[in-house]
Amino acid sequence: MPSDLALRRTLTLRASDGAGLRKLVLVKKRGESIEHVLMKAVLWALYLPEYPEMRVEVPIGDTYKPDLVQLAPPPGGLAYGDPEPVFWGEAGKVSAAKWRSLLKRFPDTHFALARWDERLAPHEATIRKALDGRPRRAPLDLVRVPADAEARFVDGGTVRVTAADVERVRL
Repeated sequence: MPSDLALRRTLTLRASDGAGLRKLVLVKKRGESIEHVLMKAVLWALYLPEYPEMRVEVPIGDTYKPDLVQLAPPPGGLAYGDPEPVFWGEAGKVSAAKWRSLLKRFPDTHFALARWDERLAPHEATIRKALDGRPRRAPLDLVRVPADAEARFVDGGTVRVTAADVERVRL
């Protein structure tokens, strides 16, 4: 029997953006865990009301590719540079080097990191160290996605989750 990592799976999901339902198609790629896909789905549904133009796994012209992102045009318009991320979501492991780079370059970007059924304190310590005392002008959220997330938050393809449903630490 093949492992979960070897199987492809497509999830077609809906969530409310506050004005209506939005649709998202997530493809679990070969070698990707279903937990990683579900963390992306939970982050998407959780932050969709605040960031209704959020996109999944799109390159943004940066060294790093976010799992979820919403971009805003640069001050002065697109002729003056690349769009800036206003929201950046990560699902799963993020290295300390990646955090140092992102936090230094994007102090106005709201970051969210989802972890699968793990204590958040070690990740909080890693991020605080990566901040190296630099001030931020946007929040950084750590979100613990419970092991029963699919059963609790996904019903008939609709994802329903609020901040009250998950453990969240805001830095």
